Amino acid sequence: MNLQFLGDALDHWKGSLLESLQQARVVRNLAADPMASDQHDWQPQDFSLFARLLRIDRARLVPHQFDLSRRKEYFEEITHVGDLFVDPDTGVATSRVKELKRYIKPSEIAQLLNLPDRLLVVYQHIQRQKVAARISAVGHVLEQSVPGLHWCSYESASVAMLFLSRVRQRTAAVETHFFDFLGRHAERRIRGSGRQA
Repeated sequence: MNLQFLGDALDHWKGSLLESLQQARVVRNLAADPMASDQHDWQPQDFSLFARLLRIDRARLVPHQFDLSRRKEYFEEITHVGDLFVDPDTGVATSRVKELKRYIKPSEIAQLLNLPDRLLVVYQHIQRQKVAARISAVGHVLEQSVPGLHWCSYESASVAMLFLSRVRQRTAAVETHFFDFLGRHAERRIRGSGRQA
């Protein structure tokens, strides 16, 4: 997340999805990490707004002493034991990238999925390609990098939300929830490792 985009329409979309899953008890004990690429510019009120947009309590944001220039230390500070939402500027890095602070690496996702039964939610922005193609590429890289990974996605015109777990039932519950919620519109929006478009 970059401060210049805080409060845009996509933050409301993220919050709506997370709220829907929490109300249905598909997501449990949720915490969030904004992965602020410009962390030193953030003020306390910015973090509070981020939490409000996600429709979670401010205390549910992961606190950090280190920024994303110290990635090992940054990810070691994530000690929350429940489900987790991470909000990198761009999403999952599937190859070498110029500005790593804008991404989360597959190895970092694997680290965050070391907790049994965790559902990890990752925001993915997409530019200059079709969303389905990008999400398929991300899914392929993650399946190669994270043993036993299961995933599904909620896809929009230029963004997607990825739901990742080592437990198939966790991602299946997300798929079921959104298929029930969206009805006949779900086929265009929801995909997963067991359900390809």
